[in-house]
Amino acid sequence: MSVAVDLDLPAVDARSLGTVTVRYLGLARSHADCSCGWTGKLRLLKAAAEQDAWMHSIHERCQVAVPLVRPAVAR
Repeated sequence: MSVAVDLDLPAVDARSLGTVTVRYLGLARSHADCSCGWTGKLRLLKAAAEQDAWMHSIHERCQVAVPLVRPAVAR
């Protein structure tokens, strides 16, 4: 017996609250935020903001955006 799985769509967890992402605002200016309302601290390193995002997703059961890091829009 085989089961068909759609690989294009991410698995949806009914318990998830939001989607967490990292905003890259330029050199030494990155922060994580989530659609559930949580906002991380402004970080000097993009990697530190990514760690904040992962920790929030683990503790609050929010999903991680793909791609996780999104550059700011130039004005």
